[in-house]
Amino acid sequence: MEDKALTVVEHLSELRRRIIYILLSVAVTSGAAYFFIDEILALIIKTGGIENLVFISPTEAFFVMIKLSILAGILAAMPFILFQIWMYVGMAFKKNEKKYLIFFGPVSYVLFLIGATFAFRAVLPLAMTFLLSFEKQNIIKMITLNLYIGFLGKMIMAFGLMFELPLVILLLSKLGLVSPRTLIKGQKYAIVGILLTAAILTPPDVVSQIMLAVPVFAMYEIGIWICIVVTKKREREFEINNPAASEI
Repeated sequence: MEDKALTVVEHLSELRRRIIYILLSVAVTSGAAYFFIDEILALIIKTGGIENLVFISPTEAFFVMIKLSILAGILAAMPFILFQIWMYVGMAFKKNEKKYLIFFGPVSYVLFLIGATFAFRAVLPLAMTFLLSFEKQNIIKMITLNLYIGFLGKMIMAFGLMFELPLVILLLSKLGLVSPRTLIKGQKYAIVGILLTAAILTPPDVVSQIMLAVPVFAMYEIGIWICIVVTKKREREFEINNPAASEI
């Protein structure tokens, strides 16, 4: 593909096409997930350490099953979703930069999967144990199906997306949009931002917020080292390709 500037209409048309592809893929995977909804529900109830869930309206159980099928469908279609996102983002890349898509696509899915698995296997049981420990003699837990699935879905998506931070920093470093000095100077702001983001994205409990904020800040630190390596490599390549500018 040759480098060329696209009009706003062409960008919107391409965005529309990618969104349609994503919606179709989620529809297919959600439909397939519905056939295994009982097994999926049993797994998430067991992982959360809950004996029973209740529903308080005649239609709640049906609509929650649809919601759970869509959540499972999104997770199953995530490789394709990320592929479509990166293909759209790649429109802004120059011809010699499009090679990055071969790396960023699979790695972004792996990072999302690590984050989602960490949320489901590690954070969810601890958060539920902490929250349910407030049950008293006259305070009995009665968790509704709708709220529990919403709690789970929000947590999984938050962890999956926030674990993409090192890849985002790598991409911005490759494009020369951030420098190690900028990231190091912005550490204190990053801490505040990560804590606020964790408070917004996770359910309102201290355990899940801390368990999201700590690994994300660790990834920010990893991102700084990635940025240092990438920046040094870009500087060496610039010196090799521009010896006169290097001497100046």
